Amino acid sequence: MSAVTCMHLTEKPEDCKATGGHDSHPSHRVGKWSVSGGLNITEQPKRKGMNITDSLANRSLVITTILEEPYVMLKKSDKALVGNDRFEGYCIDLLKELAVVLGFTYEIRLVPDGRYGSQDEKGQWNGMIRELIEHRADLAVAPFTITYMREKVIDFTKPFMNTGISILYRKPNATNNGFFSFLNPMTPDIWVYILLAYLGVSCVLFVIAR
Repeated sequence: MSAVTCMHLTEKPEDCKATGGHDSHPSHRVGKWSVSGGLNITEQPKRKGMNITDSLANRSLVITTILEEPYVMLKKSDKALVGNDRFEGYCIDLLKELAVVLGFTYEIRLVPDGRYGSQDEKGQWNGMIRELIEHRADLAVAPFTITYMREKVIDFTKPFMNTGISILYRKPNATNNGFFSFLNPMTPDIWVYILLAYLGVSCVLFVIAR
């Protein structure tokens, strides 16, 4: 348990150091104390978080996924395959490596509706996101696209692949704001048609007025 210890209290300000409850643990400055000002804590002692390796060790996880080449594919074999042996691909290899490093076991299940996860008009999610929200799966291992709406309901890992897709557009040419710049919004042909229409309508109205 962490504790705050003020060392060597005298008339002059002294450092208050946070320790882990044992003398052998290193300490760091968290504030100052003085007779006139009293105790002034300027920083909260940091608690040691749980190691992700320890939190997943010896656990059995349900993994939801979707068929998408080359990330998750059904393995081709002459023999009937069952369980996790049915699948292969980049995400499957990544999952195997994580299981070895973190020490957990897993069962892969295909998402029933074959969808990644989107929200309908009523705000209900489908696909793998629904499996996670309703706790029918612990992890989703698939080529998920990170979006703002999805991040509001589930947590993503760091991206393991960048597709590099981007949108390109031509840089607009510099416009010359001259005296006739008001003609720029329409092509010369359009202006000719407008002029002809104006002359035509004027002639018709003149004939009708006679």
